[in-house]
Amino acid sequence: MALRPVTVSQLNEYISRVLTTDPLLGNISVCGEISNLKFHSSGHVYFSLIDESGKVNCFLPSGYARNIHYALGDGLEVIVRGYINVYKKGGTYTLFVKDVEVSGEGNLSAAFELLKKKLSGEGLFDQAHKKPIPSFPHKIGIVTSPTGAAVRDMLKIIKSRTSMTDVLIFPALVQGPDAAKDMADKLDMINEKFAGEIDLIIIGRGGGSAEDLWAFNEECLARAVYRSNIPIISAVGHEVDFSICDFVADMRAETPTAAAEKAVPDDALLSEKLEEYKKALSSHLKSKVNYFDLASESRLKDMRLTLVNRMDRMVHILEQQMITLNENNPENILLKGYALIENSQGKIISSVNSFTDREIYKIHLRDGCLEVTISDIKKEGEKS
Repeated sequence: MALRPVTVSQLNEYISRVLTTDPLLGNISVCGEISNLKFHSSGHVYFSLIDESGKVNCFLPSGYARNIHYALGDGLEVIVRGYINVYKKGGTYTLFVKDVEVSGEGNLSAAFELLKKKLSGEGLFDQAHKKPIPSFPHKIGIVTSPTGAAVRDMLKIIKSRTSMTDVLIFPALVQGPDAAKDMADKLDMINEKFAGEIDLIIIGRGGGSAEDLWAFNEECLARAVYRSNIPIISAVGHEVDFSICDFVADMRAETPTAAAEKAVPDDALLSEKLEEYKKALSSHLKSKVNYFDLASESRLKDMRLTLVNRMDRMVHILEQQMITLNENNPENILLKGYALIENSQGKIISSVNSFTDREIYKIHLRDGCLEVTISDIKKEGEKS
């Protein structure tokens, strides 16, 4: 007995119901090559997934597209995950994509080059946008993993080179699908809350595989580095590793250790240089004096006096600079009986208006540190 005919719409509805209730097609992974890629103004992405003998149309909604960690392009080999849905009006089926994964070193390299070409075309790598790195930063922010070897190495190098720079650590994920956004959010937060306080930011991590370092190749982090008003040094992996973050940053350092060395001056070397300049200047002025000894006796006295006075003034200036360097050394200040007071966020307190009776403070003395709370606050001029 023949079945009663159905309408086209009924047929498409039935096929849709069968496909969407199939447990395999409701959560399927498909590998293939991206073809005919199109980005819609709405944020949706349309493309075909092809192999040597087949093709399937794919639809990537804007909500999922924002979470893709790779730059997509025609010819890129990918694995997509999603479900099959039927376009009832047209009678065609589409793979609705929830996630896209680029696998294999060759494909990661292709995705890297796609994003590099895109951002370079927008001018994110241009030298005109690079901010100068301060020669004498007072405070540095480091965005990295708080437990990795990189942060320990950087702190060790900075401490060994100078006592004039403070460091704030901003813990962040440096690996995995959420790492790029976490680091980008940290950069935005530093620029918003620490503007004018932090002079320089170092962002990076130690070495690893291409997959381990991939967070530093994601677009959201690149754009956060670009919009930072505070200069940034990028220090990702080893000397042979290059990341998109490196290209956007104001300076690339080969390793985290190299970043620490480039970020702060060497106090000992500066002192040696000043001493060399002092000796060279003294020697030069003495040579001048000896030269003019050959001049007539009537001019000699005046010239010698002038030169000696100039030499004395220059030597005095150099000595004053050396004294200023020593006097501004926090350790020397503490030896004179002064103390430094920090709040729980590590910020130096300089006014009675900044104290509260609900916070624990650290008082740094020359031989140790005290933790105190405030029981009473009296401002200048108030009676006891």
